[in-house]
Amino acid sequence: MSDPRSELFKPLPLGSNSQGEIGLGYYVSQPNQTCNATPWSTGPWIDCAYTVAAMLFIMSLKGLSDQKTANWGCYYGIMGMTIAIVAAYFSAYVCDAGSWLTWAAMAPGIIVGLVMAVKVTMIQMPQLVGLLNAFGGLASAVEAIGMFADENAKDKKYIEFTRQSPSNYLSMNTRYEDGTWETSKKYSIIQSAALHLALIIGSITFFGSLLACLKLMGKVGNYVPPARNVVNFILLGGSIACCAVAEEVKGWGYGSTEGLIFVLIAFVLSALWGVLFVYAIGGADMPVVICILNTGSGAAGVFAGFMMGNKLLVITGTFVASSGAILSALMCIAMNRNLISVLSGGFGAGMSGGGQQQAIEGEMVETSTPDVANLFNTAKNIIIVPGYGMAAGKAQHKVAELTTLLRGRGVNVRFAIHPVAGRLPGHMNVLLAEARVPYDIVLSMDEINQDFPNTDAVLVLGANDIVNPAAEEDPNCSIAGMPVLQVWKAKTTIVVKRGKGSGYSGVENPLFFRENNRMYYGNAMKQMDELCQAIGKLDPPGGAKKAEETVIAVESDVKVEEVETLTPPENPGLVLGVVAEDSEAYEKRVGLVPSIVTKLTKLNYKTVVQSGCGMKAGYSDKEYLAAGAQVLAERAEVIAACTMLISVTPPSELSTASESLKDKWVVSWVGKLLPDGKVLVEAAAKAGINVIDVTAVPRITIAQKLDVLSSQAKIAGNRAVIEAAILFGKFMSPEITAAGKFPPAKVLILGAGVAGLAAIGTAVALGAEVRAWDVRDVSDQVESMGGKWITVDFKEEGAGAGGYARESSAAFQDAQKQTFAKHCRECDIVLTTAAIPGRPSPKLIEGWMLDNMRPGSVIIDLGAVGGGNCTETKKGEVFVYDNKVTICGELDFPSKMARQASEMYANNMLNLLEHVAKAKDASGTSSAVVENLVANQKKEIEEVVCTQIVAAYNGEVINAPPPPMPSPPPPKPAAAPAKSEQKIAKASLVSDSVLMSTQFFMFCFAVMMLGVAFLDNEILIQLMMVFMLAAWVGYMLVYGVHPALHTPLMSVSNAISGQVILGGIFMVSSENKDGDINATALLGAFAVFIAAMNVAGGFAVTFKMLQMFKKEKE
Repeated sequence: MSDPRSELFKPLPLGSNSQGEIGLGYYVSQPNQTCNATPWSTGPWIDCAYTVAAMLFIMSLKGLSDQKTANWGCYYGIMGMTIAIVAAYFSAYVCDAGSWLTWAAMAPGIIVGLVMAVKVTMIQMPQLVGLLNAFGGLASAVEAIGMFADENAKDKKYIEFTRQSPSNYLSMNTRYEDGTWETSKKYSIIQSAALHLALIIGSITFFGSLLACLKLMGKVGNYVPPARNVVNFILLGGSIACCAVAEEVKGWGYGSTEGLIFVLIAFVLSALWGVLFVYAIGGADMPVVICILNTGSGAAGVFAGFMMGNKLLVITGTFVASSGAILSALMCIAMNRNLISVLSGGFGAGMSGGGQQQAIEGEMVETSTPDVANLFNTAKNIIIVPGYGMAAGKAQHKVAELTTLLRGRGVNVRFAIHPVAGRLPGHMNVLLAEARVPYDIVLSMDEINQDFPNTDAVLVLGANDIVNPAAEEDPNCSIAGMPVLQVWKAKTTIVVKRGKGSGYSGVENPLFFRENNRMYYGNAMKQMDELCQAIGKLDPPGGAKKAEETVIAVESDVKVEEVETLTPPENPGLVLGVVAEDSEAYEKRVGLVPSIVTKLTKLNYKTVVQSGCGMKAGYSDKEYLAAGAQVLAERAEVIAACTMLISVTPPSELSTASESLKDKWVVSWVGKLLPDGKVLVEAAAKAGINVIDVTAVPRITIAQKLDVLSSQAKIAGNRAVIEAAILFGKFMSPEITAAGKFPPAKVLILGAGVAGLAAIGTAVALGAEVRAWDVRDVSDQVESMGGKWITVDFKEEGAGAGGYARESSAAFQDAQKQTFAKHCRECDIVLTTAAIPGRPSPKLIEGWMLDNMRPGSVIIDLGAVGGGNCTETKKGEVFVYDNKVTICGELDFPSKMARQASEMYANNMLNLLEHVAKAKDASGTSSAVVENLVANQKKEIEEVVCTQIVAAYNGEVINAPPPPMPSPPPPKPAAAPAKSEQKIAKASLVSDSVLMSTQFFMFCFAVMMLGVAFLDNEILIQLMMVFMLAAWVGYMLVYGVHPALHTPLMSVSNAISGQVILGGIFMVSSENKDGDINATALLGAFAVFIAAMNVAGGFAVTFKMLQMFKKEKE
């Protein structure tokens, strides 16, 4: 073929200072090239198109630095790939049969890639990424085989210019290379070396990635062959030797059958090496393996670019290799693993630990769904740590449902993601995005680790090694030094696991044995579903109604409450009675309120009420009638008509053991453990009255909805602060006015139970400075409410059975009184709530302390009902002590909030009736209430609540066995064990050897480039320059990718690695001597098909993932 630019080579004069001979290679071409093209046939526009495509690929990777710009990153990549493919297709290298063969191969590949992307689930994403890695490597290897099959590929033509002395003119000499050393291999040696490297690396990547997919699917395990290093050396050495034989044996080489056979043998040997390489690596290291194989896919593309002299292939392959290499490094750093030890297989090799793991003390404590539901319902800050167990259990959607439920109740829920959680970098982020969890509440380990100490509860979902404190505390364990999520610093941790086994590392996790940890065994999705249902049945903190209980009717633009009128049931299962409270003159509460009566009516309970019984609490007879109650004028009529009488305090008929209550059931606040309660129960039993004491409800999880003590104590604590503010008569919050500056009120709360915590919340809300104390260490609860915890300088455990207060020793009492005296002098308001079940109220404030208090100070004694926490308290009275301290011993705090207190009490009564009705059978109705109570007394059923609440039955006083003790409140996080003096070493990424240092690498690189200079190959020098610049740009771009987008990064880099499709496009027009399609064209078409799957599948699945990432308000 004639040189299309030969007419341009004219004699050129040289300057007078020129001396000696000059040899310059002008351009290189391949004789008999496809479509008779030369490097100049297409013109400069294809290079411009490649430049635009390369810039778009840079923008694609840059876009992944943030979720906001990630979508555009995907769009840029698609545009860049489209421009590159179109430019290649319309170049001079595609003609004749290649025009249609390109699309015949590309179209099916695109379709298959799109189908894979559409059908893949996010749980299967690691397998898809591994498969795309495989396709990228295979395409490069196939192109290498295709080029070797082309006998024309060995020929190279280039032109040298030589200075002719003394005329100072240049002469043009055409040089040819035929693939032998006789004619020189100045240019073909680079092509051949790159071809064989693309073949070997592509084969390793393809078969290694396929095995990695099978391992991720759980189809195969680990296998380390005997003498593994020797076997690997033989396989890799054999591959190189086969390539050398195929190239160098005389008469073989490009286009020869013998040479092609040896190339295929090298392909097979490399495949075996790749299989054994992945086979030996443990499951915990699979995220690193996937990243390394991603690097292999990119490296194969780089060598395909060198093989063809295509700068765009070098650039894109380098970007992909940079992506995999950097992610591999990040994964190793996240596991404190040495990259070489990962590649050598076996978790733990080359790590810090080398001895026996430290002994672990304690035991695993299992929890239940109701306990976890109650914990989460009352928590303010929750962090969820997802692991592979969430993915394996397909629980991400249930986790998202739980998140929505909790956040709807005002809980601050966030997610903590460890870099190696799951089977792929960023895998957990993608799964959560699929479930529509807002990405701005999903934080990386570095962003959230410092927040665990201020977190109420942590839910560890199917994770183990990434939350193992042994990594920081035990230098002997195999994961020593691995950065982990410090979940054990939270107040409580809940670990969801299927069993008690260890993680991939085989290291026992001390977290599971800590006092503040609870094990929640079961399948992740099933447990999350049960948890969502359990929380949904609980009332949100603060007594707020659940959303589904609020029924409204909408007319035009005005929302009004729907009013429903009911009638009493004709055949009720149980008749309830409510009379006006008459035990105390101040009592304003009522046993049942109209809203609860409505529910009872629908459950086939008939309610008869005394006219006016709810007036003091703000409920009219008309409301009761609308709720389906029967209103009777006289008290006696109500008692006669009902089977069960419900009251807040004991009615006078019960106190006098009236004959009118004989054989009836009375539900009331009796206090059977107190002296007055015991007398009342004995008298009732003699009179044949059946008594249910609501204060005897056991404080266990299943009975929390029945607990009137807690609900009424909460009201008392809240109201007590309001009363204190009134009696104090000054600002509670700090104020700056025209009349001067006023400091905030200082409030001391002694006793941080339900009432105390409610008081803290109210006082803080009013702007006061609050201090609090309790005999138990509940400092975390106090501080979470905004109070300041005060301590007594005396070591004694104050929690009794079940976590409730017990009586303190005399020495402790002396120490605490000195502490209280100090704080009483400094505070304006003192509120006491201390009580011990069945005992008189403990004395916390004594007369001598009052003498030192400020004039105008106020004491609110909620323990007055048990004799008072202050020695000077007068039960039921408010008076001024020594003309300076007001002491309030009133008993009617809940009654002063009668409407709210009645509503909460009535809710407890509804829950109590429902609980008893279902004591024997979950389908029990109103008619089963009395039946179950009787059956429980006859020992026909055993139900703990029924057993405890019945105080008198059938003429006898019922002495129930001790109630089950409630679970103690979540303990404070256990202090971390003392650090061993042995230092936990940080693993180096590669090696600490000088041979692995940056300096030695730079030295080797300089020597290599010196060798390149001696080759005098300007094409290689240009490609090396492109490679180095692309490597640096790729490093800068990939390192800036947000950790949450590492999985999309890998899929988009796989798509970009599909740029090897250009090599296939340049081959599809190859023909034999007869003008027919040859093997090179068919292999090129196959490469186009494979690469098209990579391109379409990679970009499509990236787009699919990125559409899932939504911010809070999007």
